[in-house]
Amino acid sequence: MPATTLVQLLDFKATTVSGTEPALYRRMIFRESAGQRWILVADGDEASARSVANFLLKARLRAYPTARGLEAMRLLGRFRLGLAVVDVNLLDMPGCDLVRRLRAMEPALPVVMTTDDYSPATEVQARQLGIVQYIHKPIDLQRLDRVVSRIFGPEAEAVPRVTVASDGTVRP
Repeated sequence: MPATTLVQLLDFKATTVSGTEPALYRRMIFRESAGQRWILVADGDEASARSVANFLLKARLRAYPTARGLEAMRLLGRFRLGLAVVDVNLLDMPGCDLVRRLRAMEPALPVVMTTDDYSPATEVQARQLGIVQYIHKPIDLQRLDRVVSRIFGPEAEAVPRVTVASDGTVRP
């Protein structure tokens, strides 16, 4: 178990399209390994983005939710991303456009696409971008957890993991 525990204040912005609402600040405490990476959660449904990010945070992984592609691209420059979970529909651009832009900036970044669109054409378009997983909504959080574990491999195990049930309860 790591000897140091770091406390960080993470700024999670909860804004609507107008952007006039105040920012929401949450304090998260987690153990950190030296090489730990962030998980970007970009979803046009802000509540869904926060829900997935909270699931990942409860699993002791760093996650940042956003509903906008432009903010997601700024985060790539600010944080060391290890994974992007991107919905097909964002508030300011299509999710596939965001994936193309993220890949232009960071070609090896693994991407999981989410959608409530069951059209085969949408899935084909997303898979042509080289995504690692395509998950339909409502998101199966256990499946997402397996994908995250596979992507981060032994590096993710440097941080003690917990199991988060679908009802949100946390077990060691």
